[in-house]
Amino acid sequence: MPAPGGPPRWRLVLGVIAFALWAPLALVGFPCAALLAVAPDRSGRNRIAAAILGAASLALLTLPGGRLAAVIAAYTVLVTAAFVAGAVLAPATFMRQALHAICVAAVGTALLVQVVWGSDGWGALAWEATRQAGLTMRLVVEFLPNMFTLYEPVVRFVSTTTPGMLTLQSLAGLALAWQWHVHLTEQPLGAPLAPFRDFRIGDAWVWGVVAWLALLIAPVSGVLKLAGTNVGFVLGALYVLRGAAIVVTFAQALGVSAAALVIVATAAATIALPLFLPGLCTLGITDTWYQFRRRLAARRSNAT
Repeated sequence: MPAPGGPPRWRLVLGVIAFALWAPLALVGFPCAALLAVAPDRSGRNRIAAAILGAASLALLTLPGGRLAAVIAAYTVLVTAAFVAGAVLAPATFMRQALHAICVAAVGTALLVQVVWGSDGWGALAWEATRQAGLTMRLVVEFLPNMFTLYEPVVRFVSTTTPGMLTLQSLAGLALAWQWHVHLTEQPLGAPLAPFRDFRIGDAWVWGVVAWLALLIAPVSGVLKLAGTNVGFVLGALYVLRGAAIVVTFAQALGVSAAALVIVATAAATIALPLFLPGLCTLGITDTWYQFRRRLAARRSNAT
């Protein structure tokens, strides 16, 4: 039986499908297999599920590829080990536990790259990331010729933010893995994730945005600017999610259905994407001081 409070199966299936279209599937399967393997409930069903997921993920990780694929495979193993070890030895909130695992895996992967390939390895990885972004963008241009003018800036942006994108993929993959493990076992290692409308990040993260803006205008080295760009990219995405969670909360309070909200959001993103995402990001950042959802909850409690 699914664990109490576990999310509906169809949401998990849709989440995995959406994630698979965006990121390496092993970032879901490998952590989920490890979580099932160490969970207190070690029933035969869980062991079979862990073995299947682990074998499939290992097969995906060992597929032939270039240096970048090898680095991502090593990173996947390290982030899985760090996340599961944290869940067992030092349980914490999901976001804190996931970010800690990502930082540990990033440092470990960087040391491996330095030991195996030396300083030249970083240039080779950057070139491969650029080449892959270029190949993907060429496919897009073949179907949408009007996108040709965006070819160079998109390739440059995608290749530059590869570490940040991997960080976001890791957060999504670990979240799905955690939910699958909660859903599949009767004795999970912790509670399921909170509903999306409650999504938030620590208020202190706003100083990361300040540091990113400072690095953009400061005369610092290219390495620091690259690091700052990726930090800003990750924080921007998280604050967009925080802003979206605020919108969902207020929409539910006003009685707006999920279908209507999706239609309106899709139309807004299609018509004014350059304003839509920055608007959500700004809303998420200002929530640091205004605490919109807390104020809404206080008003509703006072009204009753």
